[in-house]
Amino acid sequence: MQNVLLILNPIAGSIDVPTITAKVKTAVKNRGAQLHVFHTTGTNDTDKIETKLAETSANKVIVAGGDGTVNLVASLLLHTQTPLGILSCGSANGLASAIELPNSLEEQIDIALGEKYTVMDCLMINDHLCLHISDLGLNAELIYNFDNSKIRGKLGYLIHSFPTLFKSNYPYHFHLIFDEFKVEEKGILLAFANASKFGTGAVINPQGLIDDGKFEVIVFRKLNFFQILKTFFRTDALQQSFAKTYRVSSSVEIRCKSKVALQTDGEYLGKYKRIKSTIQVSALKIAIPKN
Repeated sequence: MQNVLLILNPIAGSIDVPTITAKVKTAVKNRGAQLHVFHTTGTNDTDKIETKLAETSANKVIVAGGDGTVNLVASLLLHTQTPLGILSCGSANGLASAIELPNSLEEQIDIALGEKYTVMDCLMINDHLCLHISDLGLNAELIYNFDNSKIRGKLGYLIHSFPTLFKSNYPYHFHLIFDEFKVEEKGILLAFANASKFGTGAVINPQGLIDDGKFEVIVFRKLNFFQILKTFFRTDALQQSFAKTYRVSSSVEIRCKSKVALQTDGEYLGKYKRIKSTIQVSALKIAIPKN
């Protein structure tokens, strides 16, 4: 390790830029490496980060931000040997939750600068990178409402949940086209899951692993508050009457009767009638906890 690039989103949900920068700087110095720092601005960040990576010859990248910032940086590191470390600072931290990153900043820094990695799979949802979970339906509509409000954090999700439930045009009709077969489903939500749980901690895909060469398509068939509540406290398989899971090793196309809201890694993308999800196996090197 010689050059470490720290990328911070200064407006992420829970970020403390001076503290994070100081702690990472100390940790990097103690390892005999050099730290370079970049702050995202929301303007041409992709080009600027790409330039910074080239200028610094960074051989390790750390992201301090939420899922959107992690996704942005990850898109530039796909199919390279440069590992990505995460400091979870966003309103939602889905990938950090998926790899069971501890809450302590000091522990997260040690993991990000450590030598324990996995090479995870990634999904392409149409032309958008997905690291952990993308979905069609109620959750995407909730994210849209959340993004357009002034209330942040989990409280914001909770406050917008009930209006979203009453205003949404569900059940949605999904036509799933796999390599081997086709099937019709209807439900409140269809998820493309590369991991086991949302950033909120809800486990929707108990068998999901980020590095097993497969992803899951999960259709939540009906609105069942008891089953939804179980996802926050249990990790056993969901009842098929509530959710149907399909394991996919290559790709799937979803066709909807009408346009349905879509989100990827917590970012609302708009409404679509056709969506294709394709897996990229062993696409991103990522720092993970030792145990």
